[in-house]
Amino acid sequence: MAEGVSVWFFLLLVLLPSITVFIVCYVLIKQFLKNREQMQLIAIQKESSSTTLPLKLQAYERLILLFERIQIPNLIAKLRTKRMSSGDLQSALMIAIQQEFEHNVTQQMYVSDSLWEIIRLSKQELFNQLQQKMIDVAFTEDVDTYSNALIEHFTGKGGEICRKALFAIKQEAKLHL
Repeated sequence: MAEGVSVWFFLLLVLLPSITVFIVCYVLIKQFLKNREQMQLIAIQKESSSTTLPLKLQAYERLILLFERIQIPNLIAKLRTKRMSSGDLQSALMIAIQQEFEHNVTQQMYVSDSLWEIIRLSKQELFNQLQQKMIDVAFTEDVDTYSNALIEHFTGKGGEICRKALFAIKQEAKLHL
């Protein structure tokens, strides 16, 4: 019996350090591989951000340009002719705004959902205010009366729509710098 105990004791004496070394090696290799994977992910993210950051900044620039182009006083100066009726001017303004918006719709891919919602709602609010001013001048007024009412409105409180959208775009762009 003493011989059987000594064989088991000897095996335990040999196997215990082996098992301990195996467990330590396993844990160290596992940690090493985990760290290596994290480093690779960081490298991929860094490479990705160096590619997407210029695209995001370009998207913010294009959206700022969108709101500069759709400011109503600027559009009136660009679109209005003497032979237009007030309805023609309203239609031309709405078409120009919609075209500018559609031209930049792909920029939503590079901006946050909340910013895109602000942009979309700003466009809709411009349409609403154009229609409200048409109602205010009773549809029958000439183009001069309608355009003057629009210019007066959008250089005052009505211009807040574009200013707020521009502010939101700039604030989000600053987060990426």
